[in-house]
Amino acid sequence: MKIHQYLIVLMTAALLPILQGCEHPLKDVEVEVNTDPFAYGILLRITDEQENPVSDVTVTIGGEDAEYIYNLNGYKQFDVEKGILILGIHPLHRPTEAKPVTFTVQVSGSGYVTETVPFTITAAQYASTYAIQIHRSET
Repeated sequence: MKIHQYLIVLMTAALLPILQGCEHPLKDVEVEVNTDPFAYGILLRITDEQENPVSDVTVTIGGEDAEYIYNLNGYKQFDVEKGILILGIHPLHRPTEAKPVTFTVQVSGSGYVTETVPFTITAAQYASTYAIQIHRSET
């Protein structure tokens, strides 16, 4: 029994300097948490000819930089609520002076004429609001 106690004390004494010599694995690691990752936001106000908000439409993003456009939750699901859709540009693909972000927004729906609107977002346009008016189709 005394040999077991002696071995435990000896192993603890031998391991203690080793453990104290190790640095904390997260030393000098900085984690940045950004609750608003989309520095560039685009608010779309979608209305009909009488300026009534339209929500029963489908929005499709196309064009050169379409893969970098998301909703504010970070998904590629573009649901219009009460005539409003807010889009964000992926934080690793921000526009620069030399290369703006370009894409198109296509709005379509049953009973409406499909509208396709081109957008160019420059480095100076952090937040922009645009109106898209769609017309009822003649049936």
